[in-house]
Amino acid sequence: MSEGILAAVLIVAIVVGAACYAIRHFSRAVGRVSVVIGALAVLVGALVPVVKILVEPSAAGAGGQVVAPAGPAMSNQDPAATEAGGGAR
Repeated sequence: MSEGILAAVLIVAIVVGAACYAIRHFSRAVGRVSVVIGALAVLVGALVPVVKILVEPSAAGAGGQVVAPAGPAMSNQDPAATEAGGGAR
């Protein structure tokens, strides 16, 4: 799970850095707007795998067998002795 999130964070950092560089160096507004639109499209595309990773249950925790806790220890004493109050509780 952490590998996918790390990849998404790196994608976001690279795209934001490249967009900032391009916006500073483009002198025309049309070029700046196109860079912003492209950067937003890449960021939305990078969020899709992150959402899939966060929504899916983890493979390590899922699939395990559920085991019920053990019941009280049974005594091998005579049931009549237990009813009379002589048995352990």
